[in-house]
Amino acid sequence: MICSIFGGANINDYDGIKLSDGVIMAADRGYIHCKRLGISDKISLLIGDFDSIGEAVPENIPVIKAPCEKDDTDMMLAVKKGFEAGCDEFHIYGGLGGRFGHTAANIQTLMYILNRGGRGVLFGDDYDIELLSCGTTIYEDCGTRYVSIFSLTEKAEVIISGLKYSGEVTFTNDFPLGASNEFTEDGKCEITVKSGIIVVVFEKK
Repeated sequence: MICSIFGGANINDYDGIKLSDGVIMAADRGYIHCKRLGISDKISLLIGDFDSIGEAVPENIPVIKAPCEKDDTDMMLAVKKGFEAGCDEFHIYGGLGGRFGHTAANIQTLMYILNRGGRGVLFGDDYDIELLSCGTTIYEDCGTRYVSIFSLTEKAEVIISGLKYSGEVTFTNDFPLGASNEFTEDGKCEITVKSGIIVVVFEKK
């Protein structure tokens, strides 16, 4: 089941958001995005310390208020609740851009999801991010300018097809070999991770 979570980072292109069936959650200021999308009545849970929502916390949806001084980010709290609800795929909007510390925290949240057998994607206005471990994933070109692949582990053995620079590659976490690849005219690529963990960044046109 898919859990769509809205964070508080800026979203300029609401038309690009295609919600899937499943659970919808808002992490603190992410509630504002849900209001602008007209889906606030579909929120299963609003969670956070509400230090940035900038308006009264609504009373017509389930709310969990967390203390400001806590180990979990608001996004991490939402992800944990998503797992508790039986979700295994997480689509995160409003989690990129803005404060770099928040972006880095959300990338680590993707690692948390991956390590627990789930799939997580950060969707942004300018780029999307996903982490991959062992297995094969197929992507279609949906207006991507560059595809960059980096190893988060000491090394990652990867087989790439359908990109300009394809083949069997060993990426390391101390050299940016996989920066700025591109889709071929076929418009579809396949990434197989044999070992290690990689981050895949899709920069949009």
